[in-house]
Amino acid sequence: MPRGDTVVDFNNVLGGFLRNDLAIYVHWPWCKAKCPYCDFNSHAGMPREEEYVAAVCAELAWWRAQGLGERRLVSVFFGGGTPSLMRPASIARILAAVAPLGRGLEQAEITVECNPTSSSLALFEGLRAVGVNRVSVGIQGLEAAHLGFLGREHSVGEALGTLEAAQSVFSNVNADVMYGLPGQDLAGWEALLGRLAAMGLAHLSAYQLTVEKNTAFYSAVKRGAWQPIDSDSEADFFDTTLRVLEAAGYVNYEISNFARQAKHGVMACAHNLHVWRYGDYLGVGAGAHGRVRLADGKRVATAVVRQPEGYLLKNCANGEMFAEWKEIDGARGIQEALFLGLRLREGVDEAWLQKNAAAGEWEHAVDLAELRRLEEKGILQRRQGRIQLSHAGWARLDGVLGRILRRLPESEYQKRPHVFIEPQLN
Repeated sequence: MPRGDTVVDFNNVLGGFLRNDLAIYVHWPWCKAKCPYCDFNSHAGMPREEEYVAAVCAELAWWRAQGLGERRLVSVFFGGGTPSLMRPASIARILAAVAPLGRGLEQAEITVECNPTSSSLALFEGLRAVGVNRVSVGIQGLEAAHLGFLGREHSVGEALGTLEAAQSVFSNVNADVMYGLPGQDLAGWEALLGRLAAMGLAHLSAYQLTVEKNTAFYSAVKRGAWQPIDSDSEADFFDTTLRVLEAAGYVNYEISNFARQAKHGVMACAHNLHVWRYGDYLGVGAGAHGRVRLADGKRVATAVVRQPEGYLLKNCANGEMFAEWKEIDGARGIQEALFLGLRLREGVDEAWLQKNAAAGEWEHAVDLAELRRLEEKGILQRRQGRIQLSHAGWARLDGVLGRILRRLPESEYQKRPHVFIEPQLN
């Protein structure tokens, strides 16, 4: 099997809970221009590449000194921002700093997010030469009007050309696309999906456009420049996406993610799947978040300072880079596992969570009466020790979480309102 062709065993569903696996997320905070929908930690401007790479390597060395135990490295994911602005030599330096954190880097999935405006055949060949085996290309659309609305600086032709160049170098290529844009129709969306599926891409990520605070789109919507699509239209786009891509041979293993069936299995994103399965991962670089079990057995949530300039002022070699470091208690761990795992078609191993919870933690974290009610409604199912959402529940994930997860102080899932619309079930 070629290196980088990530094959997923859907019988092994607990990721880092059962195996001593470790994933690494590396954040690159710069991009050429800030897109109007983006609320990620990204900053338009001139990258300070040499300083930044040195700081990331120092941060990784600090983690190595913490004694995380014998780990298998499952993935390294370079996200941003626009990591394709980095030189391959910089990625090579970071990978060299990752290697001592565990074993098996040569078999790990190594992904770099790319934009068409900062990608080329030469870049892809350079990335492959330093060990990258998967790229994720953010094309977002294939109509000029949609690209303009989204603030994308590339053309339709450049998007397709970038995907073709990537496929000529890598067997594992993902494309990110968005639906739910004002004026977008189902026929055009179906045509876009069909065109990408016909290219034979290993993976597709199809996201609904969401309007987040502190973005240009949020300001535009507040002043009435345009309005997001309604819930009925959301459902239509969601259903169309499933129908078209599943008919084309893709497995919808997570709400927004589709992997092609291959000879050896399913070409899922090993990194994201590991995180959704609540496995351990380090987040390094400005604004990166992580969840990791320490040598004393405690699991902590970490967040690095967001601003690149502030990050570069920190002494990462001494562990000064954290803006947040807090222990995850049992009830919060259960909620996080459900918050992430219910995004997956495979769901969450309820039996395992209950078995490993301390007395009272499961009841403290989960509203059991609401869980039973939603099961009776057909919104979720509990079978063979697992909790899985039905199609109706999956389309209402935020609302389901708001119903079944009890309020805990500073719960991640309570940071935004949740609307739950009862589906009409036969």
